[in-house]
Amino acid sequence: MDFFGIFKSKNNEAVAVPEVKVVKPKTKEQAIADIHATTLTVERFNSEMDYGSIEVTEMVSQFPDGVEDAAMLYANGRTADAVNNTKALLQSVPSEEIYWFLLFNLYEANQQKQDFEQLALEYVQQFEKSPPGWRAGAEVHLVKRVDAQQIQDTQGQLFSLKGCLDRQMAERIGLLQEAASKGAIQLDLSGITEVTPEGAQLLQMALAKLQKQQASLQIASGAFVSLLQHYTQQPDSASTEPWLLLLQLYQLQGKQAEFEDLAVEFAVHFELSPPSWEAPKHAVVVIAASPVSDKGAEKRTAFRMSGTINSASAAVFEAFKQYALKQGDEVKLDMHDVDRIEFASVSLFMDSFMALIPLGKKVVIIEANMMVRVLLTTMGVDQMATIVPRKCQ
Repeated sequence: MDFFGIFKSKNNEAVAVPEVKVVKPKTKEQAIADIHATTLTVERFNSEMDYGSIEVTEMVSQFPDGVEDAAMLYANGRTADAVNNTKALLQSVPSEEIYWFLLFNLYEANQQKQDFEQLALEYVQQFEKSPPGWRAGAEVHLVKRVDAQQIQDTQGQLFSLKGCLDRQMAERIGLLQEAASKGAIQLDLSGITEVTPEGAQLLQMALAKLQKQQASLQIASGAFVSLLQHYTQQPDSASTEPWLLLLQLYQLQGKQAEFEDLAVEFAVHFELSPPSWEAPKHAVVVIAASPVSDKGAEKRTAFRMSGTINSASAAVFEAFKQYALKQGDEVKLDMHDVDRIEFASVSLFMDSFMALIPLGKKVVIIEANMMVRVLLTTMGVDQMATIVPRKCQ
């Protein structure tokens, strides 16, 4: 509806009232589409504002009130605040199912299994249907949760190992051990492209020592885990060292199921007793690990990420882009094992997807938990990729 009128001033002179348009609120998708459709020029920036017509555009969220706020709190490491806010939302509107899923997600990510099970009972009473299940092996697949201050404390000196892991790495690994005795360490193994028995033994012994010291450690393994898995899957594998290194990495990260499976294979393959599982007293913080395949990379149907994605995960996204270039038009990104994305790291997704879009690549994000999905959607990543919810969500 348009309104236009003529009013008289105090001296009886006619005064025109500016036209005001009442505009129906746009969805986020419509607003973004309008931005892309409008060409911005120097003249437009320098032109004077037209006060004769005022147009107000309202952005419409895809989620109920409070959902995006909870996701932001979680992305910034404020898990306790996210839990409290979500519980308050649930109490105020118990019929809103998404609040239940958010709380399930938070309890699972924070290893609050008892609270999760209690919430499941309440969910059944509320909706009279089966609740989401606690993910099988969640305790061993997800690293021990840490709060924001602990994460900050673990971010220390960066050590990066690249190229061939051999005996020439001895000095570098020695410096790593020395630095770890003095403070926190970020260890980037994503650049290792080849492994020798001597190099594997050096690194395995160093990691075992760091575990005993309960060192504050972050690990970005990149494609290194896949490389070690490739060694262990060879029928003619004659060296135990790569196997022992992989077992050590599993143990450091608290992955007992993977450790025990590989230990059985080790005993059968070499007819030797494998190392015993020893739960780490201080599990490392995992920075988005590489894609993992049970039967080798050639049979992988999606690129898998895991752990916490943060500013040190750039190498993982570079590996993802290289993987995407070898796929067809549709590229799947499996985020089932990603527990959290730090807010500042969302740009890594945007940069990667923007590089792939001109090449005709369509990225499909699958199996992301509720908090991850809300964050990516809120930040507009869903405009660059398709985000498919988990079946239980």
